[in-house]
This record gives sequence, structure tokens and C-alpha cells, in this order.
Amino acid sequence: MSDKLKANDCLEICESRVRLGFFLAGGILLTLGGLLMTGACIGVLLGFLGPPPTRARQFVSPILALLIGVAGIIMFGFAATQAAGRLFDSRHPVLFLTRDGFKDIRISSEWIPWSTILSLKDYRGKGLVLDVDPQFLTKLRPGFVTQFTSMANRLFGYRGLWIAAFPLENMSTRALLEIMRDRIERGGPSTG
Repeated sequence: MSDKLKANDCLEICESRVRLGFFLAGGILLTLGGLLMTGACIGVLLGFLGPPPTRARQFVSPILALLIGVAGIIMFGFAATQAAGRLFDSRHPVLFLTRDGFKDIRISSEWIPWSTILSLKDYRGKGLVLDVDPQFLTKLRPGFVTQFTSMANRLFGYRGLWIAAFPLENMSTRALLEIMRDRIERGGPSTG
């Protein structure tokens, strides 16, 4: 990574195959854990793993664990499927940074102008949280995963778009943050 990038250069960043492989392995393990949890709960409810529950109070814990297991299967299974698709697909850039804006194809196929970025924060070295102009967000057509993670992030108090930096090849979160801040300063709305 050169520190001599000019404001009008287009920087294309790919995902690391090794990091995607670890992400896929983790997704598979967590999906299997959800399957095991779900199977154990069904076994408890049907009486295969001990005496069957007889009172309403005895049903609460297994049913709650069953719901958590099913949610885990869906969520981690989907993440593992996404990681497998990106890992075994032909290698291509996923993040493009230009003088005028950026495009992260993991978020949306549309370009996001620098002038619409209100703030940019590092999130624990794992990625960046971008607070984007709400009027622009209504026009942006994000993918399903982006919509889901944005909704989940809002529940935890994080507004904006999330750019995952940990799977990017040869790019730390700090370096990406510096490059994007530089581009925002140079490519923001013109004052003249």
C-alpha cells in the first residue's frame, strides 16, 4: 500500500482468501452448534433425552433453546453460505475508492459519494461505521444482508453503514480509515 495515492486514483481492494476461509470455518462450526442445540431440544421435548416435560414450566427452557438454535442455524448458515460463495468465486475487488466516492459491492452495487458521509468511525479494528445522509440512504438499494445488519446495528445503537475491514486483503482498518478520511476531505462538497 503506497502512501502516495492521489485523490483521483481508483483504489480497488479484494478480500483475503485466508480470512474468508476462517470465516467459513467459523460459520460452519456455529451452524453445526445450532443444529446440535436444536436436535437436543427436540429430543428433550419428545422425551428421547430423559422423561418428557409434563408441566408448562418445564417446556419454557427447551422451547427457548430450540428457538435460539433455529435462529443460529438460519443466521450462521446464511453467513457460511455467503462466505463459501465469495471464497470459491473468482477473485475480484469488492471495495472501490475514487475521488468522487466509493462502492462496496458487499453493501450495494451503487456508488456512495463522499459528500453524503456525515461521520466515519473505527469499530474495534474490525470495520468502519459510516453515518450517511438519511436522504441518500432512502435512495440507496442495499442488499438483504446489509439491510439486516443495519437493522441489527440500530438495535444496539449503531446507526449507519458497516464496512467490514477484517476480510480485506492487505488492508488494516486504520489504513482504510485514513484513506477514506483523506478522500472525504478532498472529495467532499465543493465550496467554490
